[in-house]
Amino acid sequence: MPIPRPHTIRCRRGSVYLLSLILLAVFLSLAIAFMAMSDLSLAKGSNYDRATSARMTAESGLSYMLAVLGQLRLPGTTCADDFADNLCQALAARMDFTANLAGEQITVSGSDVCVPDIATDEGSFDCRIRWVGPNRAYMEVRGLSRGASRRIAMELDLLVRQPLVFDYGLASRGQVSISGNSSIVGVNYPEEANVISTTTSQPDAILIEGNTTVSGGLMTSGEDALIIIEGTPSIAGSTDPNVYADSIHMGVETPDFPELDLGPLQALATNVVNSETDIENDSVFSNIRIAPNTNPVFTSKVVINGVIFIEAPNIVKFDGGADVNGFIVTEATNEALSDCQIFFGGHVEAKSVAVLPDTPEFADVKEQTGTFVVAPGFGVTFAGSFSAINGTIAADQLIFTGTAEGVVQGSVIGLADVPTIIGGNVDIYVDRLNANPDPAGFVESFAFSPVPDTYAELD
Repeated sequence: MPIPRPHTIRCRRGSVYLLSLILLAVFLSLAIAFMAMSDLSLAKGSNYDRATSARMTAESGLSYMLAVLGQLRLPGTTCADDFADNLCQALAARMDFTANLAGEQITVSGSDVCVPDIATDEGSFDCRIRWVGPNRAYMEVRGLSRGASRRIAMELDLLVRQPLVFDYGLASRGQVSISGNSSIVGVNYPEEANVISTTTSQPDAILIEGNTTVSGGLMTSGEDALIIIEGTPSIAGSTDPNVYADSIHMGVETPDFPELDLGPLQALATNVVNSETDIENDSVFSNIRIAPNTNPVFTSKVVINGVIFIEAPNIVKFDGGADVNGFIVTEATNEALSDCQIFFGGHVEAKSVAVLPDTPEFADVKEQTGTFVVAPGFGVTFAGSFSAINGTIAADQLIFTGTAEGVVQGSVIGLADVPTIIGGNVDIYVDRLNANPDPAGFVESFAFSPVPDTYAELD
């Protein structure tokens, strides 16, 4: 009988043990490699998620800034030299110290206008805008989210646009008072007669009293400004406060009031009217310049062809009525408003310069269209009637009283923070649809328009 050899069994058992260790090491290595790959995939996924969140934050910032810039108007004279200052001022008026900026301010760094961090649900974004011209700006938005950042850019054209104040039938920097049986009504659609006050001197920005009618809405730019309504007015087509409440808005964006460029208009007034001029027997005047302190009173009906330029101070009265085939412009002045007045006591009819004859004296005048009165520093009162006003009316103060009635083909604009008053039995019909989009004497504005094909995601 053979004798067993225990050491052979021990050797086989040692081989199995060694094989087990080898397999364990292999599986452990595979597990470690799998875990490393999983961690790498997780890290890649996390990085991708953070990068995507940062890009989406930048996209949100781009959309937000385009919306803000779409509401801005810069002076039509804006160029490379003053672009940053003009844009900073315009943005600051809407954004400085707001919750969006967490109390911070818009700044200028070199040639860049800088919008500080604005928080979003996923992170934050900031923005830089600079002039790259001609009439083109470059905007770069950086989105930040959980430590990742992404940048996107777009260029914007600066295109000529009307100042936003022309979107209103009646716009005043001062208080607006509409009372009695007066009305302001849109000719083509109700919103043509929208009314806005941007006063900062009066808590009661708009006063509506009596049986008045306003076919459009009522707006103020001051959030704390009040709109006082008494009597039984009709607003936005209803006498029910529960209905017209939807057309009353406080704290809206302040529209930009236009800059004035009166030099070319003043230069057209070549015939001087002074205290020695016989205005009692003369009834027709052409391209006149009324010298300061003349204070003329036209007691009989007059016809004025071309331009009337009124120097300050002056109190000019048209008691017998006037046909103005052209426009009225005044000297910009800091004289007392009481000493700078234009008064229409009779019937007024203002026709377009197109009715003027094709003669050399009116050749340049006929190029100045769309304006009836532009009177900085002056008050203008309509106490009679008017059948048609072919052009925009703008003055420091405007008063419509008595039985004035007629169509204004343009906007009515109060240039100073003093009351604009409409009372008595005045009916103003606003026709902005057929108004000249570029009225004489007003500087057009620049508006931002995005250039879609310049969109770029930056490294």
